[in-house]
Amino acid sequence: MSNAISSPAIRRPTLFDVWRLLFVGGIWGGAFIFITLALEEFGPVGIAAWRVALGGLVLVVISLLIGQRFPHGWRHWRYIFVVGLLNSAVPFFLIGWGQQFISSAESALLVAMGTFVSLLLSHFTSHDERINRARVAGVGIGFIGVLVLVFWELVESGTGNLAGQLAVMAAGCSYATSSVISRRLTHLPMISTSAATMASACLYMIPLAFLLEDPLPANAGPLSLIAIAYLGVIATALAFTLRFFIIRANGAVFMSQVGYLVPLFGVIWSGLYFADAIGLQTLVSLGLILAGIAITRRGG
Repeated sequence: MSNAISSPAIRRPTLFDVWRLLFVGGIWGGAFIFITLALEEFGPVGIAAWRVALGGLVLVVISLLIGQRFPHGWRHWRYIFVVGLLNSAVPFFLIGWGQQFISSAESALLVAMGTFVSLLLSHFTSHDERINRARVAGVGIGFIGVLVLVFWELVESGTGNLAGQLAVMAAGCSYATSSVISRRLTHLPMISTSAATMASACLYMIPLAFLLEDPLPANAGPLSLIAIAYLGVIATALAFTLRFFIIRANGAVFMSQVGYLVPLFGVIWSGLYFADAIGLQTLVSLGLILAGIAITRRGG
């Protein structure tokens, strides 16, 4: 990867940074409930297109209101277009396609494997995210936490076919790669850069939505529209801006551990929403994931 644009140095995550990571994980974990509501009347690709379109619009308006300059020059926009592709269009499509053939538990585990890709890529593309024992141990323990979370569901549902598995694994690698490339943008204003990234994602997602689905259903009810609003404004505009801040402060490896938190919070919020008991399995998973994050902090 070109070093034409240097990445600002990262720092060891503080407790505030850990809370910020948990907050993003909570937002994205809660998105599963709103996606379920939106799927009543929208298709998965249409939902993804609405997310980046609405999120991009909100961030553009905020950027203009606060007078934050947008990135300029091809050397910045080449990274913006790549991040928009790898962080939105590619994984949204691959996960939606792959989950036709594998369970949601297997999907969560395979996406979480992207954290190892982030660890490896960051080692070779940065000077301050080298592989060390603490980072490897933290990432490994966090992954075991995800495995504990989905183990029994995985045993009951079995494994899907190879094509679906490869598609979801590729989506996890795509997320991880976009986090590493995003470090090339962290010297820029974060809100306007997030807006630019969302706008570039629209170039991929909106045509894809019209090609594969009808993103403008005539029977869309208020509940689905509220779900779309949450996914666009909170789960995309807010969460992706915070993602840039976390990558700038703490690096791609630390940020990639949100992939462990998303399925965990998905289970927690679903349990609260449907008034189900949160069992020992979820609590053990929570403990392992938090322990992994804490150990990774020591390697910063």
